[in-house]
Amino acid sequence: AMAGRLGTRAYGDVRRLIADGIAEAAVVVTPMVSHHAISIALSRGRMHNLIETTWASMLTQARDMVATAQASGVTLRVAENFLRMPIDRLAQTVRDSGLIGRIGRVFCYADHTGYHNNSRWLAFTRSQPTWVQCVEHVMAHPAFHPRAHQTRSEEALSARFFSFADGFLVADIGSGHVKGNLGRHARPGYTEWHGERGTLVHAADAAAPRGERTELRRCSDDRFAAHQERSGAMQGGGIADQITPVEYVSHDGCWAGWRAQTPAGSIAYDTPLKPGPKVGAITGRDWYGIAVLDHLVDFALAVRGLRVSEFDDQAALMSEMMEIGARQSALEGGRRVALPLSGEVEADALERQRQRNQFGVDPLDAEAMLGISFPQQ
Repeated sequence: AMAGRLGTRAYGDVRRLIADGIAEAAVVVTPMVSHHAISIALSRGRMHNLIETTWASMLTQARDMVATAQASGVTLRVAENFLRMPIDRLAQTVRDSGLIGRIGRVFCYADHTGYHNNSRWLAFTRSQPTWVQCVEHVMAHPAFHPRAHQTRSEEALSARFFSFADGFLVADIGSGHVKGNLGRHARPGYTEWHGERGTLVHAADAAAPRGERTELRRCSDDRFAAHQERSGAMQGGGIADQITPVEYVSHDGCWAGWRAQTPAGSIAYDTPLKPGPKVGAITGRDWYGIAVLDHLVDFALAVRGLRVSEFDDQAALMSEMMEIGARQSALEGGRRVALPLSGEVEADALERQRQRNQFGVDPLDAEAMLGISFPQQ
C-alpha cells in the first residue's frame, strides 16, 4: 500500500532490490536482529547504508558491518536521533559556553539507558570511555500489554557507570519501563549535567509546559570561598543562587532552538534545519522530525563526501561496545570492564546462541539470516 502511494515498487527480498540497482543508498528500519545481515548485503552490493538503532545484536556483528563497509568502499552510519535531541543540543551549547564551568559528570535516571544514551555520552564528551561497570536487578510484576503485540511481566533495572579518558563520569540508571509504567518516572526522566560551578537540569514534569522542565542552576562568585572570606559571609557557600529557566523555542509547529538569559550571560541555540510542520510533529513531539532529518542530512552529505559526520561508524561501533561491555559487567556481578573490548565476550556468545536457537541458523551467517522472516518486536 505504501509503495502504491509513493508510486514505487515494493520488495520482499533485499537481494532483489540490490540486484535491480534502483538506489545508491538505503535506510534500514527493520527489527534489530536483521540489521547485520541487511547491512552486510547492502555493503557487498556497493550500497551506502544508514542503520536504525540499536545498530546490531552483537559486537561481533557490528565489527563485521564496519569491516565490510570499509572493504566495499561504502558509507555506513547509525540512524541515531537521540544525540540530536533538543536537550542534548542545549547541553552541548552549555558545555561550550563555560557558563557552569567544566562539566565533569552526568547523572541520568529513567531516560534512554542503552545504545541511545551511549551515543549521547560519546557525542557530549567527544572522547572515548575507558571502562564500564554495571549492576542489574530484575523484579517480577503482574503482566500487562503496553502494545497489542507486547507483554511485560518483569522489570529489569540497569545501573551503569562509564568513565572517560579525561576523567568524565556518567551514571546512567534506567529500566525497561521508561514510559511511566507502574508509576515509574516517565521519559525524559531526570538528568543533571554537573559543572564546576553549577548544573543543567532536565526533567519530566507533568505540570510544566510540554511536560518537561529545563533550568540552569549556577553559583555566583558570592557563593565561593574567596568572596566569602573577604566579605565575612561564611554561610550558604556552594548553594546555587542564579536559577534560570531555559526557554524552549518553537516556530510553525517545529522545534527551533533554546534561549536563556542568566545573570552571567545568555545561552542560545538555533537548529540549522528549517523544515515545515509536517516534519516536526512526529509522535506528538515537534522536535522528533528535526532529529531524524538531522541524521538523514548528515548521512546524505557524508555519502557525497561533503561532510565529516558528527557521529561516524567508529562512534557507532563504540556505542555498541559500551552496550555489550555493560552486559558483560552485569554477567560478572558488576565487575569493572575495560573499554574498548577485544575479542568475543560472554555476552556476545550468549546472544549468538539465543538467536541460533530462535532462528535455527547462525546469526553471524548474513546470507542465512536474510532468509528469515523476522517478527515485530
